[in-house]
Amino acid sequence: MTGARKGSNVADGGAAAAGGPGVAGERARPPGPADRGPAAANGEAGARAGRAASASVIDVAAVDDHPIVLDGVASWVMAAESGIRVVGTAATVGALLAGPGRDAHVVLLDVDLGDGTTVERNVAAIRAAGPAVLVLAASDKPVPVRAAMRAGALGYVLKDEPTGQVREAIRSVAAGQDWISPRLAYIFATDDATDRPVLSPQETRALQLYATGMPLKSVARRMGLGEETVKQYIGRVREKYARAGRAAPTKIELYHRAVEDGHLPPHP
Repeated sequence: MTGARKGSNVADGGAAAAGGPGVAGERARPPGPADRGPAAANGEAGARAGRAASASVIDVAAVDDHPIVLDGVASWVMAAESGIRVVGTAATVGALLAGPGRDAHVVLLDVDLGDGTTVERNVAAIRAAGPAVLVLAASDKPVPVRAAMRAGALGYVLKDEPTGQVREAIRSVAAGQDWISPRLAYIFATDDATDRPVLSPQETRALQLYATGMPLKSVARRMGLGEETVKQYIGRVREKYARAGRAAPTKIELYHRAVEDGHLPPHP
């Protein structure tokens, strides 16, 4: 997980949106992965973000229940030569996905929308529709941070971060890479279950796909990443399980760890 360089303050322009470099204008929608299980949804969202990184414009959408935040998004995200544009904003995830925001490369999401939904439900709904998720929130507490990342958000950035840092987070998530505010890195040094390692979203995706039998080359293609990058993700997963006292040197042992920790459903 990476940090970012500093810039001007997000609070001056509102909240941020997250996106991946994408093709301007209309884009054909790929079939939704929601009906093909969590591993398919995870892999396809990563691949979509990875494909976005190869284009010149990052399409961003934002979900926040504070109008002042949504009103300010375009003014600072769409700065000159930022390569980022806002294609939709809404107060709820349902409203966003019913409009052009559904076609964003990355959606910027607040963790507490005040509409009775949970961050887990909102992240899952967005990712099933296709976009990657970058959480932009005021909370720096471990519980919501872990909940968002476990649900499949690729990044988590705080609303009082400098705008340059948030833009860097947007670009990282757009490229299919994890991004966590440096101020939150301490949260991922521990977990609320001491023998369960904390995996990043990309490590989790790689584990889900690889442990169910895919070769590395196929995992890399599904995630839109290089084979060497995927190999590093799997290596880090193995290292984390070894440090937790639950070593998994073989693929079948990785599968068992993934099932034990809820990353994959148990075999019927």
